[in-house]
Amino acid sequence: MTFDSLTFIVFLALVYAGYWMVRSWTWRKRFLLAASWGFYAAWNPFFVLLLVSTTCFDWFAARWMDRRTEPSQRKLILGASITVNLCALGFFKYAQFFSDTAIDLMRVFGIDFQPLSLGILLPVGISFYTFESLSYVIDVYRRRIDVSKSLLDYSIYTTFFPHLVAGPILRYGDFSPQCETIKSWRSTSVGKGLALFVYGLALKVCLADLVFAPVADRVFAAGAHLGAAEAWLGACAFSLQIFCDFAGYSLCAIGTALLFGFRFPMNFESPFGSVGIAEFWTRWHISLGSWFRDYVFLPMGGYRSRTRARSGELLITFLLIGLWHGAAWTFVIWGGLQGVLIIVEQLIRKHVWDFGKVEHPLGRAALAVMTFGVVCAAGVFFRANSIGQAWQILVAMFTPGTSSALVPYGAMVVAIAVAVVMVGAQIRFGYLRGWDWLDRWHIAPRTASIALALAAIVFSPGFNPAFIYFQF
Repeated sequence: MTFDSLTFIVFLALVYAGYWMVRSWTWRKRFLLAASWGFYAAWNPFFVLLLVSTTCFDWFAARWMDRRTEPSQRKLILGASITVNLCALGFFKYAQFFSDTAIDLMRVFGIDFQPLSLGILLPVGISFYTFESLSYVIDVYRRRIDVSKSLLDYSIYTTFFPHLVAGPILRYGDFSPQCETIKSWRSTSVGKGLALFVYGLALKVCLADLVFAPVADRVFAAGAHLGAAEAWLGACAFSLQIFCDFAGYSLCAIGTALLFGFRFPMNFESPFGSVGIAEFWTRWHISLGSWFRDYVFLPMGGYRSRTRARSGELLITFLLIGLWHGAAWTFVIWGGLQGVLIIVEQLIRKHVWDFGKVEHPLGRAALAVMTFGVVCAAGVFFRANSIGQAWQILVAMFTPGTSSALVPYGAMVVAIAVAVVMVGAQIRFGYLRGWDWLDRWHIAPRTASIALALAAIVFSPGFNPAFIYFQF
């Protein structure tokens, strides 16, 4: 059941009606939790047991830890919670990857093993709700938040269906007050929620799937013969595809939550208007980047460390970000590249030129375009099926004079036109944060844009693959 399916629209309408018909706030939350379990069971009912078990274990572990005063006991309980969560995530997501890597390593030493298929199914959203559970237990250990006294509220935090499958990754300290506040239909931003939901669907259905995916799929097809222009077009198309796909999901999640009176943080804020890779990561998948900053980078030393140590810590953090995205070496290399680029960028800004202080609009626009190009080039590893394919595409991108007719002319023109508009708009309005881009619109253009988005969705061909981040 995905946001762009008729099944979900029916599900959402029924849950919305039932939620607001219940008068008791406690029973309304119970209804929402049951609906979220049903939403998750639509993929695989068995994994609901895993979700419930993880939720209950961490809630009881945090309660137990909060009652302890001895530091050693608190660390022991924290370690147990982290171990259980990471073991579950490691088994379902990385067991096959580690098995294949071990077999490849054995072959280096002349020991030949046949590939082993473990047949492990990946629970949808496990990377997201695992990180939410970890952040809660760690924050309780640090005494930055009060321990949850309500298993119901904590269960809604981890299980609430709009963010359950692909985020945004929430923090319990931000979400728990919303569970304590009784919601009123009159005070709920229904109009804004529906608008964000429609915008998100349009990004996914009309742009990610219809405009950019066909171009990227042709370029990244196995055995494709590429010229420089096609290679760059495919890399840019994929970066815009994954942005429209994931930012579209995030807008749908934020908009759906608003219908029930809950507010989620923004997950994307004009990332292609960024000047430099460091700024890009403050605007792209914000909830994931801030999670790794707070629970990986800063505990290692972070900004308090000396330059060399900080660079190493930054590289480790981004290698883990790459591995979080997928069990493949291409993702690890992509993550490592992000870290290296930020380290090089810091050295340039410190010893050569602090380009972040450029204020002229044309200068910032040029730097943003350069940043977009670097993001697209590095993103080749994210999309490629193998390291070899990624290398071939990168060689084609930086080999002037080569050409091919891989992408149809019409598709190329449409993709380039939409890409220019999207990137140009993000550069122009990159200063807008939070809800500003919607709140500043007058009623007439807002209504027109919603009508246009709805029409594009309704008249789309109807073939829509799953959101890309469902596999993570």
